[in-house]
Amino acid sequence: MKFTTIKRWSLAVCVAASPLLYSSCNKMLDIKPTDQVDEEDIFQSVSTVNRAVLGVYAGWAPEYTLRIGAVLADECAIGPKNAGVNGDAQLLYRWSYTGFDPEIAAPWTNGYQVINRANRILAGLNKVPVQNEADSSVKQQLEGELLAIRAFEHFELYRIYASSYLSGGLAVPYITDADINNKPSRPSTADFMAKLQQDLDEALKDIGDGTDNTRMNKQALYALKARIALYSSNWSNALLFADKAVANATLATSDEFPAIWTDKSNAEVIFKLKRTNQSSIRPGDIWKNAGLGIIYFAPSQQLLQAYDDQTDIRATAYFDHDPSLEADGQLPDIITKYKGTDGAENRNDVKVFRVAEMYLIRAEAYAQSGNLAAATDQLNALRSARIKDYKAETFSSLQEIKTAIATERWKELAFEGHRFFDLKRWEKPVVRETETLTPNDIYYHIPIPQAEVLSNPNIKPNNSGW
Repeated sequence: MKFTTIKRWSLAVCVAASPLLYSSCNKMLDIKPTDQVDEEDIFQSVSTVNRAVLGVYAGWAPEYTLRIGAVLADECAIGPKNAGVNGDAQLLYRWSYTGFDPEIAAPWTNGYQVINRANRILAGLNKVPVQNEADSSVKQQLEGELLAIRAFEHFELYRIYASSYLSGGLAVPYITDADINNKPSRPSTADFMAKLQQDLDEALKDIGDGTDNTRMNKQALYALKARIALYSSNWSNALLFADKAVANATLATSDEFPAIWTDKSNAEVIFKLKRTNQSSIRPGDIWKNAGLGIIYFAPSQQLLQAYDDQTDIRATAYFDHDPSLEADGQLPDIITKYKGTDGAENRNDVKVFRVAEMYLIRAEAYAQSGNLAAATDQLNALRSARIKDYKAETFSSLQEIKTAIATERWKELAFEGHRFFDLKRWEKPVVRETETLTPNDIYYHIPIPQAEVLSNPNIKPNNSGW
């Protein structure tokens, strides 16, 4: 399918990067168009606008956040043949990165590109002629989707680059117009959240329930609001919106679950981003170079040992061994959660929201609200769906179940881009087998990319220690 886009942006190549990365360049927010499709072609009908919106979806790349959330934390180990100290994402893994590194710059660049594209379409929607009631309904839906995408991308940027998740922290610029000359400053968390909630509320007015889980719909919006409430420690809203997100959904069965990761089942997938042979980025590229056979990152032993590989369906759905890398009679452990679909290695739809996450959000929200029984029910329900012959566990204290929920998030959501950010919101260290990263360390706090700092005097101060 050929996607129509409103503008095409050109980023000068500044730093050599793997196929997964954008280059790090100056003026990341000041992305100037180099050519343009005439507005009358884009906004001449609801149909042409819809194609433009599909182009926004195509450029949306949560893989960058996924990589930081996993590699910076305790889910991975350096893989075989990820050669040299400057191998792919090694500086990120080794906690020795800088604000110049492409792994740090890529989420910022991609996030604000997608936001800019959404803003440009939103700015021109009033020009689109409406021929009938059906056109009006579709136009309203497209507006809701764009607002939802804009909200999601801002929250992803917040998760990565906020100075902290506390109310007194500094967030990231919230951009709601297409002015390419803006030099925005960093708002407070309170101001950022107010704009975020405004977009979400407006999107909910416009957007429908929908049956296509590759387009933003009400269930995906509810899931996003539940996730935001979790990060804001708003336990009542976390429960409210997690309930709404899964009102008509169930957890995958043990037969369905492995098929989620080969894209042969949509069981419990609330929203995903489609990846095709034409996609320039694929989640499996984070872990393996399919062309060269290089394993960039293997699963950490401490994560592997958290599963019972005889009874837990996740152990076989997420991991395997690679016979092509056998050494001294040993078969290296590899991550196969995104190994590919129908022979297309590394190509896998990106699962953005799943029912399982909503169960874990409810479990944590109940535990934080002091409801031990309800938290236990949520945790046991998830485990029963994943572990053969599981016997429901009981917990003697709220602290005990909070620890169990944290471990279950690690196991269930592994390599989905949550682990580091979970540790950050809990203010817990990253503990690997031989090293620890504490909240007092500079590398615990991801910096605003240095290119943005140099080009935008209003973006300061940078995050702790940078």
